[in-house]
Amino acid sequence: MASISPTTLSCPKENHTSKHGYVKLTITGISQSTANNQTTVDWKITVEGTPWVYLYALYVSLGGKVLFEQYSTVLTSWSAGQVIKSGTTTFDNGSDGSLTLNAYIKQLFYYGYNSSRWNSSSYVQEGSTGMVCSQIPRQANLTSAPNFNDEANPTISYSNPAGNAVSSLQACISLTGASADVGYRDISKTGSSYTFNLTTAERNVLRNACTTSNSRNVIFYVKTVIGGNTFYSTIQKTLSIVNANPTFTSSNINYKDNNSATVAVTGNNQHLVQNLSKLLVTLSSATGNKGASISKYVATINGVSKTITSAGNIDYGVINSGTNLTLSVKVTDSRGNTATASKTVTFLAWSLPSALISLKRKNNYENETYLKVDGSFSSVNSKNSLTIQYQYKKTTETSYSSRVTISDNVQVTMTKDKESAWDFKIILKDKFGTTTYNAVLPKGRFIFFVDTKKLSVGINCFPSNSESLEVNGVQVLEYDEIASW
Repeated sequence: MASISPTTLSCPKENHTSKHGYVKLTITGISQSTANNQTTVDWKITVEGTPWVYLYALYVSLGGKVLFEQYSTVLTSWSAGQVIKSGTTTFDNGSDGSLTLNAYIKQLFYYGYNSSRWNSSSYVQEGSTGMVCSQIPRQANLTSAPNFNDEANPTISYSNPAGNAVSSLQACISLTGASADVGYRDISKTGSSYTFNLTTAERNVLRNACTTSNSRNVIFYVKTVIGGNTFYSTIQKTLSIVNANPTFTSSNINYKDNNSATVAVTGNNQHLVQNLSKLLVTLSSATGNKGASISKYVATINGVSKTITSAGNIDYGVINSGTNLTLSVKVTDSRGNTATASKTVTFLAWSLPSALISLKRKNNYENETYLKVDGSFSSVNSKNSLTIQYQYKKTTETSYSSRVTISDNVQVTMTKDKESAWDFKIILKDKFGTTTYNAVLPKGRFIFFVDTKKLSVGINCFPSNSESLEVNGVQVLEYDEIASW
């Protein structure tokens, strides 16, 4: 109950004649009911000043309610200070708890007298005043609320001046203002703060409403019910989603050599042969967290990136690398959060076999011929091997002989007619590919030959003329010219 200082309303005293007094309305006490939103007033009406003889009518009202009303009577019996009437009246405050009481007094009397009758002359006195009563508290108000994340328990601050007079005091969190998405719960009527201890289900409601961004607006509500009326106080704040990166690890990444021919040699589809194997990457599904979904996977290896929108296979085909490479996969969810995992892909160096070849005649002239092939090939984790073969024909012929297999870096001796030039094919073959070299064995000839019978000299040829110098079968000097040297 609220106590309000009394107040007084007086009708102005009539100074025309000493026979006229005046009436005073005094508010002797005021109390208020917060629960009922009502103000109760104790009051009294008294006679003040010189009593009148000819009062004909009196009207007193307060807040639109009539406290006293009397007409057509000459009121001559009242004396100064006399209480005409007193009482108690209750008023309904406005919906916001405010109340202004307007008081009004009106008195009517006759004056003037002669020997035969009352004069018809009359005089009216009236007065009014207003009184503003204390406003009755009607609702609690939010004073602060925090920005918060989905793993926190946010605490709000509020004031509730009506205290236990409210019939209900509750708080909730709304996503849009349309509903209590984190439901209403009772809060202390005499307290000043409340912490939302969110359940897992309530956290998921918030998260599932925020699947395309890491933040959104929410609205804190405090709802007051008092005197059958409902009031709301709100504050808008920001909800943030934290620790929500998708779950994706190296165990979600698998690969293999998708070339059955190379796997047949290596015996292991986890070992890829340079420039031969076909890399096939398989990604199993990442897990979106806190209501998010996975939007894409980006795999990168050897500077090449490929994107898929759902888990599955990525075909990279043949990759030219003789050393291990890192396969990196970046996963992005619907909020834009990412997770990256990687796996090492094993590559085995390989290139076509090669060789240093030596093919020559004995003394560069005779039929006896020597062939030596010094081959090189890639080990491929010791799964590879090298075969060396050769075949030959005279340069004037069209068909080669059958292939002959020889050992690496071992000289082979054979006989080839020195009167003919010969074409040789040297074939180096490993388990993945073949390299073919062509070599020519020229006719047998001395670099410098002296024919004692013809008294001639041949360079890279046998001299055909007597007493001459021949180079590559062409005579360049005769005997006389030689003798003149």
